[in-house]
Amino acid sequence: MVLLLFSRQIKPALMSLNLQQLAAALHLKFLGEADLTITGLASPKSAVRGDLCFIQHKNYLSDIAASRCSAVILPPDLSSEIDDKALLISDDPQYSFVQAIAALGFEQRPAAAGGIHPSAQIAESASLGPEVSIGGLSVIGENVEIGAGTSIGAGSVIEDSVRIGAHCLIHPRVTLGQGVTIGKRCILHSGVVVGSDGFGLVEHQQRWQKIPQLGSVVVEDDVEIGANTTIDRGALDDTIIEQGCKLDNQIQVAHNVRIGAHTAIAACVGIAGSATIGRHCKISGAAVVLGHLSVADNVRITAMSLVTKDIKQSGVYSSGTPLMENSLWHRANARYKSLDKLAQSVAGLEKTKE
Repeated sequence: MVLLLFSRQIKPALMSLNLQQLAAALHLKFLGEADLTITGLASPKSAVRGDLCFIQHKNYLSDIAASRCSAVILPPDLSSEIDDKALLISDDPQYSFVQAIAALGFEQRPAAAGGIHPSAQIAESASLGPEVSIGGLSVIGENVEIGAGTSIGAGSVIEDSVRIGAHCLIHPRVTLGQGVTIGKRCILHSGVVVGSDGFGLVEHQQRWQKIPQLGSVVVEDDVEIGANTTIDRGALDDTIIEQGCKLDNQIQVAHNVRIGAHTAIAACVGIAGSATIGRHCKISGAAVVLGHLSVADNVRITAMSLVTKDIKQSGVYSSGTPLMENSLWHRANARYKSLDKLAQSVAGLEKTKE
């Protein structure tokens, strides 16, 4: 579900390493000139001399053959297929490539500007740890606690009684509702709203009455939440995002949902109220989980699937109609409408045989 792609890098590495040094930093075996200097990272198509690439599958060997890169990270079974590049041998090339980003000094996490912008509004009762950064026009409410080394981006609103752990990165224009708790080392991208009211309504005499949302949201350590994702507060109990979860952009998490540790959810997923998602799950784009359902640990739900009942065992689950040529889809749709009549006919034939 997750694919790492790099366009032509636009800034130089903060440090250059030769092949032997990089291999040592990544704990990998290497083949090639030990003093070959690695200065950049790129995809095979955009790479230039001095760049490092990676591949995981033999289908991309032709891309590496045509690439101008100097070195490539690849699995052991492909090492004999390339003879004109320096090689770093890894059982998990994508992970090793991510490690190479850090080893070469490419900063994927923007550094905090440091200090507090004079236009920020900070309540006197707020408690700020050391080395906290707060951007311009941000609002920090009463009794807020912000841990050491955390950065709050410009224009963010942190409402009363919010607690944010140490070393978090809150990008510009994030809103954290009253009483929300954010753990350590979390990343929240622009437009994220955590702690908005859940969609709680009761119909009385043909009119909708709002149900007060009295719970909050707890986001545990090492969670990343993508741009414009919304996480609603609980109606009574808290909505909980457990440690290590990774949420993509434009996801809706409704009130009282619980998402298990280290689950990854792609863009445009909707999770209705009081659903429980297990640990180590993968939910692909535009899938929907209906309310009050439970999904077991280690479940993968493919793109645009609709979960209408509990998933009690780990595995891969799918629904929906895959894309097909338009005229074929029309014929299939017409036949789909006839399935009930066909089933009744078959049942009648079986009774006749009996």
